[in-house]
Amino acid sequence: MGKGLMGIFALLLAAVLTIALNVIAANGFRSARVDLTADKLYALNAGSLNVLETLEEPVTLRFYFSEGAANQVPQIKRYGQRVREMLEQYALIAEGRINLEIVDPVPFTEAEDDAVRNGLGTVPITADENLYFGLVATNTVDDREVISFFQQEKEAFLEYDLTRLIYNLSDPKKPKVGLITAHQMNQDVSPLLTFGGQGPQQWAIVPQLRALFDLVTVDLEKAVIGDDIDLLLIVHPPKLSERVLYAVDQFVLHGGRVVVMVDPFSEVGTAFRNQQRQAGGPPVPDSSDLQPLLAAWGVDFTGGRFVGDWDYAQRVNMGSGAGGAAKPVRYLSWLALQPNTYDTDDIVMGGLGPVVVASAGHLSKREGAASEFRPLIRTGAESMLFESNFLRAGPNPRNLIEAFKATDESYVVAARVSGPVATAFPDGAPEGATAAKPHLTEASRPANLVIIADSDMVFDQFWVREQSLGGKRLFVQTSANADLMINALDHLAGSEDLISLRSRGKSERRFEVLAALRREAERAFLDQEKALADKLTKTRERLVELQAKARPGAGNLISKEQQAEIDKAEQVIQQTRRELRDVQHDLNKDIDSLETRLKFANIGGVPVLIGLLALVLAGMRASRRRRNVAGSRG
Repeated sequence: MGKGLMGIFALLLAAVLTIALNVIAANGFRSARVDLTADKLYALNAGSLNVLETLEEPVTLRFYFSEGAANQVPQIKRYGQRVREMLEQYALIAEGRINLEIVDPVPFTEAEDDAVRNGLGTVPITADENLYFGLVATNTVDDREVISFFQQEKEAFLEYDLTRLIYNLSDPKKPKVGLITAHQMNQDVSPLLTFGGQGPQQWAIVPQLRALFDLVTVDLEKAVIGDDIDLLLIVHPPKLSERVLYAVDQFVLHGGRVVVMVDPFSEVGTAFRNQQRQAGGPPVPDSSDLQPLLAAWGVDFTGGRFVGDWDYAQRVNMGSGAGGAAKPVRYLSWLALQPNTYDTDDIVMGGLGPVVVASAGHLSKREGAASEFRPLIRTGAESMLFESNFLRAGPNPRNLIEAFKATDESYVVAARVSGPVATAFPDGAPEGATAAKPHLTEASRPANLVIIADSDMVFDQFWVREQSLGGKRLFVQTSANADLMINALDHLAGSEDLISLRSRGKSERRFEVLAALRREAERAFLDQEKALADKLTKTRERLVELQAKARPGAGNLISKEQQAEIDKAEQVIQQTRRELRDVQHDLNKDIDSLETRLKFANIGGVPVLIGLLALVLAGMRASRRRRNVAGSRG
């Protein structure tokens, strides 16, 4: 066999071996993984590992994914592979306690019927084919958790969502939430006592809370928080006695979690103070602050002042337009804050839409506090703090606008507080306090609190629109206010392992160098594109002018010179349009070419270099063997 033929044979053999190794690895070593991703996408958090290792009863995960339909949506197909690999990792670590089933719901099959029965969402691909991409999880007593459709926008929280789902199935009891509030939000009042009539009725958020939690009202007279309370929800509390403050203080120090909503000025409480008194309840205070507790937790709250934000102010109608017509103006105390003002890396805020607040206060870290203060929502820089007196006489957008002077400072509207906290009662329990547990001066474990400087936001007006259908009340969400509260409660109600989880990176990472080069290329073409656009505009204006002179009935006769000028202008317009298209085409062509070269260098270049290195090494070994043979013969 000649040397050339032998070389070809060696290359073919290497190719066959490479393919064989890939097939064997794909099928025989699916569970063997080394995570070399920058964000450790496939290395589960310690919290997830603890949940899986303590899982006592089997859980079945049915992953519904339409393989054929996903081939037409590459982005979903890639994310589907990411989810599948993550689920396989969970099943591997659980060592038999998780039964993973991969289901392809092909149209008109029993698998598709199962997907529909389980309430999975779809993306229509064709008239006869839908793409399913969801998860149904069950335990041995038929409790069920469903992710109807995996949204790629929430990829950073994929691990949290999966771990939470498994945790809920391992402990299906609803968390018990103790409610402390000055409002009658949790009471069933006669339908005759409506907001437009004599008094309040149950707030729309309460049924949503009850669907997820065992919601009970804390008895403020007894001033005792029972051992069965998993977490507290404090919404614009009344003036609390020392005994109640002490009960909350010790609840936190003994490891309890709290969602607090305090308010520098409660617009809802002020509006319905008289109605609540007529309904038999105590009057709602104008403001709330929980100052002794917040100070002990390491938080300062600007009581008596609210934040106004020019950029995020909602527009309301005022009857000051022409002829008395309503005119939309900015109402600086009502803010529709957007996701760019959130800490979207925090699980509580991830994936939320706009949040509407009304006369919200400002939170900040107390000087010298040992706890960690992590802002969740901030205002924009075009903001200032107003005195609450601006609102006591009723809404007046014009007064706020006239008094507005931006401080070039953003203000924290919501924050997470965690870590070590101390008691607000260093001298022990106040007189008359009942304590079932020993007095603590420091937290027995790191505290975890979510504090929001507004309570009006969970009132119906600010997050939901009511509709009536067949005599039933239906609610359509207009903001993410309820989602924010439920996210906070749901997160804090979980185990320490769940709370320890944070957002992860995304599986698709853009080429940073390519992005920078793309920006440079766009800037390079910008001047040329602008010059052509200006030329096109001027030529069109000239053409309109010429055509107006030649318009029938204008009393003008068009000359040959004018017609020639019109024709020339039309030709210039067509030519300029072509040049504009060419500019954009050249831009895209250069970027695509650059992207192709970079992808080849990153994806294909490394294997090619390894192959060349292997050939060089093989050649060196062959040459060494030939020299050794020649030497032995000599």
